[in-house]
Amino acid sequence: MAKVVRRRLEETKPDYRKHTMDFKWSITKSAEEMPLPQFAPRLGVDPEADNLRVRRWLVLREYEPLETIGTADNFRVVFFDVVRAHHWVYKTSKILHRNVSLNNLMWHRLDGRIVGVLCDWDLAEDQNTAESKLIRRAGDNSEVVWRISEPTGRSATKSTAASSTSLLAVPEDQAAGPPPSGHWQLSGTATKPQGTDKSRYRIGTGAFMAMDLLRVGEPPVHKYRHDLELFFYAYIYFAATYNPDEQAFGYIKDWQCASLVAIGDNKRRFLEEESIRRDVMKAAHDTLKPLLDEDSPLADLLDVFLDLETKAHYIRSLRSTAKKASRNQAEIERREGGRDETITYGNFMRILGAPEVVNA
Repeated sequence: MAKVVRRRLEETKPDYRKHTMDFKWSITKSAEEMPLPQFAPRLGVDPEADNLRVRRWLVLREYEPLETIGTADNFRVVFFDVVRAHHWVYKTSKILHRNVSLNNLMWHRLDGRIVGVLCDWDLAEDQNTAESKLIRRAGDNSEVVWRISEPTGRSATKSTAASSTSLLAVPEDQAAGPPPSGHWQLSGTATKPQGTDKSRYRIGTGAFMAMDLLRVGEPPVHKYRHDLELFFYAYIYFAATYNPDEQAFGYIKDWQCASLVAIGDNKRRFLEEESIRRDVMKAAHDTLKPLLDEDSPLADLLDVFLDLETKAHYIRSLRSTAKKASRNQAEIERREGGRDETITYGNFMRILGAPEVVNA
């Protein structure tokens, strides 16, 4: 998918190519193609199962992980670079990333300027064709395909992290919590495979996932505004946990639960309750506290996502029974359309005080 993204940008918005992963070469090998012990039946790997893990080697331009960015100002450069690039990818090709996280926001210097890069398009979806990548990658810990129902397969762990501190995204049947010592490792383990007969999946890293994707029941179709919500939570996570002196992230404990529904409940309380927000933000580094101030642009953006969640709660009341859902279908569709208009690329950038377009 990364190659498709860059090719379509080259045809329409070439100035934004530098903000997407410069992918040089790759090779993918299945377990069958490699004489690896994990393929042995005695280890519980079913060779007929869907979505068996693969080994993939990648060659791409060298980028710096976000941990090394150093300052709030530098972070904002990276952040808005990738939000703009993400927008133009969607405008030009209808491809959604669906797995924005701090792991995937990287950077490098080009002619002395910091350039933000949005990496790891492995779980992106081409909404022109509804084609999505659901193959587990052996070499990148940031992405997860979350199951909708109880698992039936064996767990597939990933071998290495994209950076020294990658964000934990655990399957629902594995406990999550900080390690006994050292920095919190922002990295994840893959969920157990789920057959491809399911029409929808929960894609992403729990701490950043949109609230609509963290509810009980079948997840909705992934929309552009869901990706904007991923960026919103990434901004909060950076501001609340980054330590520029140690070049490392902390963690938000309540967003690291083993259950996606629990993460959603905790994030909803974060949106609604000032005391919860204060608790999350109290450990922020002194140089990053202005990003979290109650008069900051981020606080204004939080109000928008709270409004989005309030509207979702009312819509759920309109379809609390099958009879009510049928009777209220027209109003439900109208109000869902209103939610889609609540947060747009233009609103997102305007609230955060960033131009939608910049000169190359």
